[in-house]
Amino acid sequence: MLTREKAEEIVEDLTCYGRAAVRITEAADVLLSFEPVWTERLLLRMVAALYRRRVRDIVANAPAELTAEVLAASEKMTGPVRGFTEN
Repeated sequence: MLTREKAEEIVEDLTCYGRAAVRITEAADVLLSFEPVWTERLLLRMVAALYRRRVRDIVANAPAELTAEVLAASEKMTGPVRGFTEN
């Protein structure tokens, strides 16, 4: 049986995972813009594709409130962050 505490923990973990996936896809895009060597470019494209897929899965299957929390991690949505911030 799923307790309320366990359900909250699952939502928190999924939110954290989703936000990290959003950030890594955006970071990969930034790094790709610096024209890295072919091996790095290949790895960055693979990582970006993997985590874009993960974000799409979360958005397709999670409730709207959770999806909004996940997508809030996007710099494209909130604007770029200058300097060090705690996310």
